Amino acid sequence: MDGITEGAETTESFTAAAWGQIKPIMVEIERLPLLEQLSDGTLPPEIFRHYILQDAIYLKHYARCLAIVAAKAPDNAQVLRFLGSAQKAITVEQGLHAGFLTQFGILSADVTAAEPSPACFAYTNFLLATAYHSSYAIALSAILPCFWIYWHVGEGIKSKPAIEGNVFQAWINTYGDPQFAAGAREVIALTDIAARAASAAERQQMSNAFVRASQYEWMFWDSAWRLEKWPV
Repeated sequence: MDGITEGAETTESFTAAAWGQIKPIMVEIERLPLLEQLSDGTLPPEIFRHYILQDAIYLKHYARCLAIVAAKAPDNAQVLRFLGSAQKAITVEQGLHAGFLTQFGILSADVTAAEPSPACFAYTNFLLATAYHSSYAIALSAILPCFWIYWHVGEGIKSKPAIEGNVFQAWINTYGDPQFAAGAREVIALTDIAARAASAAERQQMSNAFVRASQYEWMFWDSAWRLEKWPV
């Protein structure tokens, strides 16, 4: 899977360089047991239920981050383009959640009562704090890994031979879907536009935010695999 050729237009772009920085993280993400077992349909249902509940919590906060980032965009064209790409991704994920919640017997009351795991809590608070307190360009860099890494992972799994009867096939199809890919590409493009207008110091902060969010992506999946709970 080549994340640079998927999304970045040139090897000189900010996003191409940022993607290169997270190659070691992507190696670890691609070997996560949770993703391997999603791919072959062997993931234990209790782990998937834990994951999808945490993802529902995450998406609620992520949607608010997207709205904050859009409000900070420097012109109406970027506001509209960003809102459009964000809406595509959220609509796709909400549809996926609705189907899986029903399929795995998760009630709306379960979603309401669910507590964020330590990894989910840390990740969403990092995103919200960055969206509120940082510039548009830095905030955009923080929310980009969720788009890009899910697209990258979904494309990679989808390229493998489908396993007949895989109960997680809808998850695979969602993140390998052209609609989700279009939303990810647009956010990548917007990040490069923002980087071109940023100072060298701000670009470094953008890079730092991108790397940190990518680390949290690994932590989020790993925590679901471990059925992470608060230790005390």
